[in-house]
Amino acid sequence: MKVVLEIESKNAEKIKKSLEQDVINNKNTKIKFKIDKNKLKIEIIGDKPSHIKGIINSYLTLINVLNDLE
Repeated sequence: MKVVLEIESKNAEKIKKSLEQDVINNKNTKIKFKIDKNKLKIEIIGDKPSHIKGIINSYLTLINVLNDLE
């Protein structure tokens, strides 16, 4: 299963750096980050939908907090 999130933010680079610290790629999931102008693209590949959902929820919460700090 593959999920791609595109987040538009003026702080895309800062958000990417913050989230990269949290990435632990293992045999069940793989996470990639890309920046395109003001968009952060997060690609999550995994076997378990519930695990991917947990990652998405965590990242969206962290992104909201980081956007509120600016």
